[in-house]
Amino acid sequence: MMHFRLVSAQGVKYDDEAYEVLVPTKAGTIAVFENHMPLISAAAGGVVSVRPKASVRDAEMEHFAVSGGVMQVDGKELVFLSDDITASGEVNEKEAEAALARAEDLIKNASSRTQLHEAHRLLHHSRAQLNVARLKRRHHN
Repeated sequence: MMHFRLVSAQGVKYDDEAYEVLVPTKAGTIAVFENHMPLISAAAGGVVSVRPKASVRDAEMEHFAVSGGVMQVDGKELVFLSDDITASGEVNEKEAEAALARAEDLIKNASSRTQLHEAHRLLHHSRAQLNVARLKRRHHN
């Protein structure tokens, strides 16, 4: 087992032992287990999934929408820092769909590169929140 800490500007979202953590990176999702090689890496926006124990089935994993961030692994501990993290219990599918539509509108109406960049960041995070909400619904039905 390794220790996993998931931290945002709003506080700690996860701070406990974990058997496996799936982390989105620019090159794709990677699985981090105990004794993973030391690594510091930028993480992409998407869904972080946590398997607290080896016996936990995929349907029982915990999921978090992240807006990207930085991760550090030393083999015994994984720390993931992100500006914005949403736990599955904090997201509503209809609200996530509405946020995604708003982000798409912002992209269409952006009048500067800064606005366009921010709109794309919101789009990616809204898409991740929607994925987390759908995972929650699928596993609870």
